Amino acid sequence: MINITTWPIEVTIAGYGMLGLILGSFLSMLSYRLIQHLDSDTPTLMRALVLDRSRCAHCQTPLTAKQLIPLFSWWRYHRATPCCGQSISWRYPLIEIATALITALTAAQHLTGDAGGLLGLNGHGWALLVFSWTLITITITDMEHQLIPDRLSLPLLWLGLLLNSTDSGLVSLNEAVWGAALGYGSLWLLFQVHRAITGKEGMGYGDFKLTAALGAWLGAYALVPIFIMAGLLAIGVMGSLLLWKGKEHQAFAFGPWLAIAGWLVMMGWSPI
Repeated sequence: MINITTWPIEVTIAGYGMLGLILGSFLSMLSYRLIQHLDSDTPTLMRALVLDRSRCAHCQTPLTAKQLIPLFSWWRYHRATPCCGQSISWRYPLIEIATALITALTAAQHLTGDAGGLLGLNGHGWALLVFSWTLITITITDMEHQLIPDRLSLPLLWLGLLLNSTDSGLVSLNEAVWGAALGYGSLWLLFQVHRAITGKEGMGYGDFKLTAALGAWLGAYALVPIFIMAGLLAIGVMGSLLLWKGKEHQAFAFGPWLAIAGWLVMMGWSPI
C-alpha cells in the first residue's frame, strides 16, 4: 500500500486529477461502446470493452498508444486525426477535462489524512469516486442518445444500497431503501400525470431508475434538493436553447441534470 499522506496536499489532488484524465478517456470509450452493444450479452460487451482496439471514428484505422494519450494527442495532432485528417470532436477533451476536475474535487473532499486508506482514500472515498464516474458516463449517454442504459443505473442502485448497509455508508440502510423507492415512484407518478394531461411522454424510464439510484446512495431527504437543482438546471438550459436557436420541440434529456444535481448534493452543495 502506498502511503501518500506525507505528500503535499496539492500533489495528491493533482495526482487524482491525472487519474481522472486517464479515466475520462476510458469513460468516453465506455459510453460509446455501451450504446453500440446495447443488446449484446455481458460476455460480448466485456470482450468489446477489454479486447477491441480503439479506432478512428472516421476511417476506422486502429489507433496507436501514443494517439490515445488524453489531451496530448488531441493537441499534438492539431485537433485532427493523423490517419485521415478529419477534425477530432471537442467531445473527447471535454470529457477528459471534466472527469479530471470531478475526480480531483471528489478526492480532495474525502482524503482521509491517515495511512489507513489506499492512496489517501478509504473505502468510502473510493465508492464516491465510482459514484462520480458512473454519473459522468450516464450524463454522456443521455446527452448523446437520450438513453440511460440499465447496465449503468441498476448496478449504481445496488451499489448504493450495499454501501449504505455498511459502516461506510452515507445514510442508514432504511433511508437508502426509502430513497430508492421514493426516487423511482415520484418520477413515475409525474410521468403518468404528464402523459394523462398531454398525451405525451415527458421522460423515460431511465430517469426513474437513475433517481432511484441517487436515492439509494444519498437517501430520501436528498431527493428534494436534487429535484430543485435538476429542475433549475434543465429550465435554464432549455430556456437558453430556445432563445439562442429557437429549438422549441427538440428532444431534451433530463438525466444529465439529475446526475449533476446528485453529484452536487453528494459534495454537500445543496440549495436547501
